[in-house]
Amino acid sequence: MKSLKKFTLFCTAFLITSGLFVVDANAQARRGGSGGAASRLGGGSSSLGFGFIYTSTDQSDLNGVIDDTNRQVAGGITTKNFNGSYELYANWIYRFDRTEYAMVIRPSYAWQETTGSGSGGSFNYKLDGFTLFPMLRIYPLENAFIKFFMQGGLGYGTLNGDIQSGAYNTQFKGAAFGAIGGIGADFCFTEAHCLSVEGNLRYLPIERNMSSGGSCITTGPGTTTIPGVSQCGGSQEIERNYQDLRTTMSGVQGLVGYTVNF
Repeated sequence: MKSLKKFTLFCTAFLITSGLFVVDANAQARRGGSGGAASRLGGGSSSLGFGFIYTSTDQSDLNGVIDDTNRQVAGGITTKNFNGSYELYANWIYRFDRTEYAMVIRPSYAWQETTGSGSGGSFNYKLDGFTLFPMLRIYPLENAFIKFFMQGGLGYGTLNGDIQSGAYNTQFKGAAFGAIGGIGADFCFTEAHCLSVEGNLRYLPIERNMSSGGSCITTGPGTTTIPGVSQCGGSQEIERNYQDLRTTMSGVQGLVGYTVNF
């Protein structure tokens, strides 16, 4: 997947750059340089992390498209409705010196897919996209083993869609700003190495999606070559039942990851 490759390259560059920054900050701190990075940041500490997220996203409009297609195609289709989405994430965390507060910058790559077939061929529905969320984190309780935290922030997400409906297909995309908040804990088996667990609620609905390619065309008022879609093709908005087809990156999140402290 091209988007996953782009995200992998981005995260690699993100982690390498952050790592070099941390190494330079620590080196400056050891040398006692007044103009070094650690001095400019007030002597705080940094962490890097990565891991996996499951989000309970509810793609109700696309599930409606799938249900309409199942009713309209002779014999129905085997494609199931969307359930949750999956994400890979990377973190940079900066803990402010001698405080309970930290800044978290988290990019992630998300994807959902449901596939099947019917009398007209393949009926596949796919979504993938990116998010970027800066967050403020507070550590109200912590000791040498466990660090409990609360966090929240505002961010941005973009989502690409692809529908293969028999002989026809369409691509679309949308983007929106959103918010996130939740709680979590780092279980640190050594001073440097921790298992991270989080539960978050993310609000990131995408109310408007624009066509970006494919063979879907509007054949009449409220009628297209893809069942369940009432407008598509060209540079038009994708619509269902004469209203914008909505996608979402909202939902309850469960996160498991690895964090290394510097």
